[in-house]
This record gives sequence, C-alpha cells and structure tokens, in this order.
Amino acid sequence: MTAIRTAGATSQKILLPGNSYTSASEFISNGSGAALIKVTNPNGSTDNLIFDVHKYLDSDNSGTHASCTSNNVAAFQTLGNWLRTNRRKAMLTETGGGPNDSTCLTNVCQELDALNSYSDVYLGWTGWAAGMFDTSYVLSETPTLNGNTYTDQPLVKQCIAGKFK
Repeated sequence: MTAIRTAGATSQKILLPGNSYTSASEFISNGSGAALIKVTNPNGSTDNLIFDVHKYLDSDNSGTHASCTSNNVAAFQTLGNWLRTNRRKAMLTETGGGPNDSTCLTNVCQELDALNSYSDVYLGWTGWAAGMFDTSYVLSETPTLNGNTYTDQPLVKQCIAGKFK
C-alpha cells in the first residue's frame, strides 16, 4: 500500500480482495478480514481502502448456474456488522443470478436491499456479465436488441436499476 500511495495515488479508492475468490460469506472465517484489516495507508488511516467481496446466488457460489438458491442476506448482514464494528468499508464487485429465473428476481432484489440497508459500510455493487457479454451467457445482464430497440434483462430492470439510491 505504501508504494501505491507514495507513487502519487494518495486519494484514490483501492480495492483489497481476499481469499477463496474473495467470498463475502467466508471473508471473516477464512482469515481475509483479519489479514486485510491490518492494511493501512502510510499515515495509518484506512481512508479509501475498500474490501473487495464477491457473492453469487447459485448453489456453489460460482456464478455459473442460472438458478438462485440463496438471497445472501445473512452473509451480507454478518459481514456488514463486522465492517461496522471495525470501521471499514466494502464493495460487492461480482454478483448475479439468472436473468430470467423468477427465484433470482426475488433473491437478487433481496440481496441488494440488504446491501442498501448497510449503505454506511457497503459502497455499492457491480452486477456480473453486463456490457459486451454475449446475451446467451448464463448470467447475462446485457440488453437484447430487437430491430433498433434494446430491452433490458428482467433482472436488471427489476433488481439492479431499480435499487440504486
């Protein structure tokens, strides 16, 4: 961290990833939190040092299945409380669920509601598979093109775009 800050990046946010694919549900138990909480800026502050966490909603947290089996609310509450206690912040940089799966529509919305309820420690989230991903990709958030009209995926329209605060 010292080298980055000394090189001139004195006010930029820096994401700090953990172990086990930086899983939000394992961030505390796998030692990521304990290790990364020791990372500070050269002046000893923790300003703009953000823990980078991932959490998918499928059965194995891989983001490779269209079905959602969890809403991850408990994981984000546990980590959110730990972040509050330790006066640190995190960002969910990968999440997603099947764009047309009704369970995912419910679960992803609940997950993002949980993050919003901890907006003092979660800086936001990034949905995985947006942009130039092929719309046939299992977690695609890319709008579909029909003629000259783009249509948002139901998951994006209902859960992601509608949750920004």
